[in-house]
Amino acid sequence: MPIILAIDTSCDDTSVAILNNERVLVNIIASQVALHIPYGGVFPTIARQEHARNIDRCLALALKKAQLDFSRLDALAVTYGPGLAPALEVGVAKAKELALKHRLPLIPVNHIAGHALSPLLDKSLTIPLPLLAIVVSGGHTDFILIKDLNNWQLLGATLDDAAGEALDKIGRLLGLDYPAAATLEKLAASALPNPQLDAFLKFPLPLTARKDFNLSFSGLKTHAKNRLRMLERREQIDLLGLESKREDFLASFALAAQTGVFRHLTYKLTRLLTHLKTTTPNDFPSIVFLGGGCAANKTLRQTLRATLKPFNLSLRVPSSRRFCADNAAMIAFIAMLNPSHALGTPEEINALQRNPQLTI
Repeated sequence: MPIILAIDTSCDDTSVAILNNERVLVNIIASQVALHIPYGGVFPTIARQEHARNIDRCLALALKKAQLDFSRLDALAVTYGPGLAPALEVGVAKAKELALKHRLPLIPVNHIAGHALSPLLDKSLTIPLPLLAIVVSGGHTDFILIKDLNNWQLLGATLDDAAGEALDKIGRLLGLDYPAAATLEKLAASALPNPQLDAFLKFPLPLTARKDFNLSFSGLKTHAKNRLRMLERREQIDLLGLESKREDFLASFALAAQTGVFRHLTYKLTRLLTHLKTTTPNDFPSIVFLGGGCAANKTLRQTLRATLKPFNLSLRVPSSRRFCADNAAMIAFIAMLNPSHALGTPEEINALQRNPQLTI
């Protein structure tokens, strides 16, 4: 059974994980969220500095918890893209250093691929194919058809903001701290019906005239900004009866925003599945996977399951919230599935470079 140590420094979490075949032995994550709150988002320079400060400690802790040393490892893996360039550089440089020092093969991994198959972590290695992977996070929103492990097809992606990014930006417009998407979810769950306000806030459905399966969330942020500007007028506040608690208003706005973002996602998903079923039935998925930070959102899971029901499709999600966020366990898992991607010679390892714009 291969034992693989993986490193992920794609954004603002430093993660080191060790897998023994499909079993996650340890998955260490050092979060930087508190440091980025004052900036309303991830500040790349700070992210790089924190990764450099945390990486060795995460490595030492992972090996200690797994009761292993480098002599017991069969391979190393690292995220080389996509992500923030300064952040990726820390992980790639450390992985190359360790691979050369300990004479271990190094497997470069696509971060999006990790999210796409994250529902398989700590589960059976049986992979139902073909499958449709939906990756929804602060950096990515993708529809990926996986026909087999060597045949991945990107069927649709965001043209601008990612879904999680749009929710974060709307949350910041409402004065919420970064990361705002999780706070919006909690607020939305407490929203009370307000027909006038709900009708006023209702978000538009983007890209309905386009026949492709790409998405766009930037217009939803603009809609939120415009509605807030209108509400700055006192007469509009009076008209909608908003003299009540600010918490009630925030809850209604959060619900409208979350509903708008998820409605766009499921609209495009429905069109995609209908297209596959009618034009290329051999590519129609046997199951749908959901990965990425937004996969932890219960409302998104419920909304997707309702969307998939008419197609007789089930939804599989990561077994734990820790596998929804950026993590190195999913990187080790992809590496385990792709041993032929390993870089073995010093020349191959030294040639590996970060790729911030990497796609599927």
